[in-house]
Amino acid sequence: MAVQPSTVHPDVLYPLSMFRLTRGIPRLKYESIEGGEVPQPYLDLLVHSGDMTSRLEEFHGGPIKVRKLSSSSDGRAYFREVVLNTVAEDKPVEYGAIEIELTNLPEEIREEILAAERPLGGILNDHRLSYSSAPRAFLKVSADAAIREALGLDESADVLYGRSNAITGFNRESYARIVEILPPAPVSVG
Repeated sequence: MAVQPSTVHPDVLYPLSMFRLTRGIPRLKYESIEGGEVPQPYLDLLVHSGDMTSRLEEFHGGPIKVRKLSSSSDGRAYFREVVLNTVAEDKPVEYGAIEIELTNLPEEIREEILAAERPLGGILNDHRLSYSSAPRAFLKVSADAAIREALGLDESADVLYGRSNAITGFNRESYARIVEILPPAPVSVG
């Protein structure tokens, strides 16, 4: 899958880079890799043009909820740094940051987005809102103290995988920019 760099936000870690800067956390050490270099099970979870919510729910066998770490809004855009957890076991399954263009989304779903209880992909799917997902980069990330803390990982967690993604609407309007980083995953979920 060819990934085209963003011309609007050349920083592939945006908006995560913004949260880290605001919180005084050092820059994340990472490298951009080709989709084919992403190992399993991360390959199936990250290298696709669909939403992460559906993939994570299928992989972990149930619904996903949002644990908001921080957020802000200027009325036009909503920014949040989150950990996604399974509902059943409250197990972290993703760490990331998202910028959601509220003005490009129907008003009836904005309140649900601002409640920060469910991932954007689940909300868009439930409301049958047409969108496309386009990964901007696949990431090989050096886990640092901030990510380990957010995901509840110990020092043995070293290399993590993720992606930088853009979600657009039917008319190519921007819905969101997201950086998604996955914790170490079991080879299979029972």
